[in-house]
Amino acid sequence: MSNIIVKIYRKIVPSFLRRFIYYVRHGIYLFFTSLFDNFINYHFINYHFKLFLYYFFRIFPIQNNKIFIQNFYGNGYGDNPKYIVENILSRGLNFKLVWAVKTKLLKDYHQNISFVLYKSIRSIYEEVTAKIWIDNCRKHHYVRKRKAQYYIQTWHGIIGFKKVEKDIEDKLSENYIIDAKYDSMLADLFISDSKFTSQLYRSSFWYNGDILECGSPRVDILINQKQDIKSKVRKNYNITEDIKIILYAPTFRNDFNTDVYNINYELLLKTIEKHTNETWVFLIRMHPNISDKSGFIEYNDKIINASNYDDIQELLITSDILITDYSSCLYEFAIMNKPVFLYINDYEQYKDERDFYFDIFSLPFPYAINFNDLIQNIIYFNNESYLHSLNDFFMKVDIVKDGNASQEVVDQIISQTNIK
Repeated sequence: MSNIIVKIYRKIVPSFLRRFIYYVRHGIYLFFTSLFDNFINYHFINYHFKLFLYYFFRIFPIQNNKIFIQNFYGNGYGDNPKYIVENILSRGLNFKLVWAVKTKLLKDYHQNISFVLYKSIRSIYEEVTAKIWIDNCRKHHYVRKRKAQYYIQTWHGIIGFKKVEKDIEDKLSENYIIDAKYDSMLADLFISDSKFTSQLYRSSFWYNGDILECGSPRVDILINQKQDIKSKVRKNYNITEDIKIILYAPTFRNDFNTDVYNINYELLLKTIEKHTNETWVFLIRMHPNISDKSGFIEYNDKIINASNYDDIQELLITSDILITDYSSCLYEFAIMNKPVFLYINDYEQYKDERDFYFDIFSLPFPYAINFNDLIQNIIYFNNESYLHSLNDFFMKVDIVKDGNASQEVVDQIISQTNIK
């Protein structure tokens, strides 16, 4: 009967009018979908409505080949989850991949991945019906996992020396602590890069489940480097092959201030160019927690805003020098045996806020409390001594860096789904 009606409709109604009707219907659908999503995201419909959706969508079965992925609360296609997904795609495995991103980042990063709006009704449906979850940050406590689902928590740091989670519990918000404890209860597997990190999960993450000590998936690309990545980054920022790159990537402060970015970039470039007889540029990478404030810096063709580049790993591969402070990206840069310099002009204040697992002054990385010392450390850098100290440190923390972390995580996913 329905087929007959469709045939009559197509015969009577002209094609241009059918197209018009289609676009009107589609527009109305998009309008109301967007309206409901905005209600959810701006709290017009509260926590209980989201909670309701996690139970309501259970009327749909779990899809054994579906994987639901998030990165930094919807902040684009990157970090550990990206490299797990890249391994899945490179092996041609029959998974349906769904990735949740925020509105401003909603674009097709990859044709074999479905991107949905973070926290939308659609994303909740996809999460409820996915067999595998992959995330690198804490899930909110309204999220509900079904018994047959399997959640892999990759975390977003490597080793790290600033204290986290339970070790700074008195400095965390009540809501974050609730989410963190709940997320650890939900997780079926944590991914670890070292003996040090595995012990940290046990002591500080409220976690007693399984740990896969395979290395950090996002480090694989640093070990198994491809030249086309460097070319991609240079082309994106119009930097020719003969120009050297300094990456400046400090971590964020608890009060989200940006004082650490107020340095004399021109003087440092001028000094290092005079010393090396080479041309240098700065890539400025603000932490994701404050990247929306990146516009206050005066950029030009030698001081470049890299805060919104999707994947810091690609910036690390392309850069020649890293300047940072307390960020764990220093270890990733050091894995490539490249020079890392610490600029820690607020050391005492930051130590009071977060404290450290390691004595920062005993680490292999040259440190500076003031800007002049930073310049001197770069100019008089001793690479041989640095590499020797670096090797000793990595042996101490027993880091896994064989370049196969992504593959091991995907093998774990295959074992849970029997998808090949």
